[in-house]
Amino acid sequence: MSAERDASEEKLAATRAALAADLRRVGVTEARVYYEGYSDSGNIEGYHLAPSDISLCDDLHDRLENFCWDFAYSYNPGFEIDCGGGGALEWDLQRDKINLSYCDYGYEEAEPELHRDQ
Repeated sequence: MSAERDASEEKLAATRAALAADLRRVGVTEARVYYEGYSDSGNIEGYHLAPSDISLCDDLHDRLENFCWDFAYSYNPGFEIDCGGGGALEWDLQRDKINLSYCDYGYEEAEPELHRDQ
């Protein structure tokens, strides 16, 4: 593994720990975030929080979206190229476990990938 990849993984882990603490502090127990990309661009399509009556301030909203994009991209780099792909990230904040699902939007039917308890 390269030093650059190690540093990127360490940064992602530190971001995850700080974000998890801040989300728990405002009462979030679960987050489900949807992402997709194609034609060389992509974004977070939306998210649901549990409990459902919680709203995030702009800063926490942006941090959640940025982390989830970076996390998904770390498992499927380049998924937004050409036909693209997308999926969902389910984060159990009580156990700090993430399940990531992903599907390629290629020309042939693709089996979804699933990464559990990350």
